[in-house]
Amino acid sequence: MLEAMAVLVGTIIGGGVFVLPYVNIKSGILITNIWLVLLCLIVCLLHLIFGEIILKTNKEMKLPGYAGHYLGKPVKKFLNFVSIFSNAFSLLIYIILANKFLHILMGDNLNYLKPYTFVLVWLVLNIFLFLKIYLASKLNFSLTVLLVGLMILLSGLCFNQINWSGIHHDIQTATNFWYISYGVIFFAIDGLVAMPMMFMFLKNNKVSKRTYKLSVILSYICVFIIFFMFMNTVSLVSGFGTSIDTFTGLMPFLGRNVLILGSIIGLLAVITSYIVFVHYYKDMLICDVNCNKWLGYIVSIFLPLLFLLTNVNKVDNLMSLVGGVIGGVIAVIVLLMYVKVRDKKQTVSPYNLNLPNWLLITVGTICFLGATLQIILRIFNLE
Repeated sequence: MLEAMAVLVGTIIGGGVFVLPYVNIKSGILITNIWLVLLCLIVCLLHLIFGEIILKTNKEMKLPGYAGHYLGKPVKKFLNFVSIFSNAFSLLIYIILANKFLHILMGDNLNYLKPYTFVLVWLVLNIFLFLKIYLASKLNFSLTVLLVGLMILLSGLCFNQINWSGIHHDIQTATNFWYISYGVIFFAIDGLVAMPMMFMFLKNNKVSKRTYKLSVILSYICVFIIFFMFMNTVSLVSGFGTSIDTFTGLMPFLGRNVLILGSIIGLLAVITSYIVFVHYYKDMLICDVNCNKWLGYIVSIFLPLLFLLTNVNKVDNLMSLVGGVIGGVIAVIVLLMYVKVRDKKQTVSPYNLNLPNWLLITVGTICFLGATLQIILRIFNLE
């Protein structure tokens, strides 16, 4: 079960977590923590729902394939289109952040190499696409364990530096950008792409029925604790000087060594997410979009670069788009699929959620309104 959990936890603890302290200050600490609690509950439920869909479907597919199977070809075509771009955006975010962390690790001594590091990062990250899934999962497990340990260590270091006398004012502070943290948090805690791989490992290991549901719930408890500690300790130390990469804003308080520790944590987080994401993306292109094998590899590797060439590179805006808008739309589609699956009484599954309609409508409304508000508010609150 631990290896399967590492797939989900390692995917979730990726590039998004390092932007959380930044949006925690930008949106306001109180409202950001409310979003974190609410969205962890909602997104965990969505993962359990998607898990039931996977377990009740005999065919091996990815999200667009499941949508087509239960909701028809038009929905599959729409989700194929959305997924091609949203997953490429996600991969681009990881590449941009990995490049930032590498620059921090290099310091000022190797400035002449910095114009070329983006290509190096892109090449190294895409090597993982050619690893066998078994080897990729073993590597992901080891790196995730190390990542979680280092993040707890850094949170502890920050905790000792918090100025508790000013915390009351900091917590109550709110801004006109209260909505930004919604989309970034949605992006940061979303691990739907990891669910097929996670359940594949559980199935191969012939675990008990209760393990499927328990592994998802325990994964999200772990993610919430780590995110809550990391987001708040970092932002309460660096305050309004919190940087979008987290670690440069901590340097005046914890010294330059925190940049080395932080860049290592950042690179580990990006790698663990990239391993799962790029394999999912390639498999989705082959299985659901019906690309041939080599076209699937080519699109997975080169499409993120194409977006970069079009100057799509502002990380927090990309996360808000992928998380708040696209994530909300996908959530509604997952709920619609579940309605179809829930009524398949004859299908044997390790677990059945049997969720009432009022809960599905409530969650769907929140996700739909969240996506809509992200679009409207960004139009009228241009930065």
